[in-house]
Amino acid sequence: MTNDPSTHHSVPSSPDAGRLHDEQAGAADAAAVDGNIHVGYWDNATDDRSLDEATDRLTDHVAARLAAAPGRRLLDVGCGTGRPALRIARATGARVSGISVSDEDIELARTRADAAALADRVDFRYADACALPFDAASFDGAWAIESMMHILDRTAALTEIARTLRPGSPLVITDVLLRSPVTGDAAETVRQTCRAFGSPGFPQPAELRTALDRAGLEVVEFNDIGEHVRRTYQAFADAFADVAPSADDPHYEFFNSTRSLPRFGALPQVGYVFLVARRL
Repeated sequence: MTNDPSTHHSVPSSPDAGRLHDEQAGAADAAAVDGNIHVGYWDNATDDRSLDEATDRLTDHVAARLAAAPGRRLLDVGCGTGRPALRIARATGARVSGISVSDEDIELARTRADAAALADRVDFRYADACALPFDAASFDGAWAIESMMHILDRTAALTEIARTLRPGSPLVITDVLLRSPVTGDAAETVRQTCRAFGSPGFPQPAELRTALDRAGLEVVEFNDIGEHVRRTYQAFADAFADVAPSADDPHYEFFNSTRSLPRFGALPQVGYVFLVARRL
């Protein structure tokens, strides 16, 4: 990972946006990319990793910042269908609890845990990030890969995540980032992408920093790695090129939107944050 610098539990989040995202993730999982519905990380233009390899690499960068080890307990906020949680648990020996607002994804993640013989160390359950079913100071670390974009009240979610962390424990967040406001055609492209992915809006750096501060989380790293992940948007468009859902398919807008992902990804205002915070 390069160091590219970027510049109280309150209202619960509505689970609807997150549920839409997780349902789309399940559909995409079945269609093309075997479980990682997040960006990939490439070193440079000559890096020839496949999309699958690059998405696993991002997961590995997350794991490295967690200092995961046998006996440590970690929280995956927005676990999707479970591949990152299982990969991190298998590689590090840590215990992982994953949450999602999709029963379908939880069922698939549990099936994967059983198949990987990891069900004794990895569990998945239905839960809203703003109302976590865990005791205070339960975890030695947490991560949220592309989850913040789906949460309306990010301060509430981060406050709740911080509550479950032991003092000094890390939280790693990776997510689409708006580097600066967009207008005109760019704004419409961003609105369409938000709508397709069930996001109330992509966060900007100042918003994330403020939410982290209010949640009692100290920023340790705040890097914009947008140029390392930008290839993902074309790769996803290519992966879904042969998917042609009918107009009445509940995932129609999502799959249809993948054709415009390269246009979204090419916007200079679109970055990608990789941040590490620590509970005070």
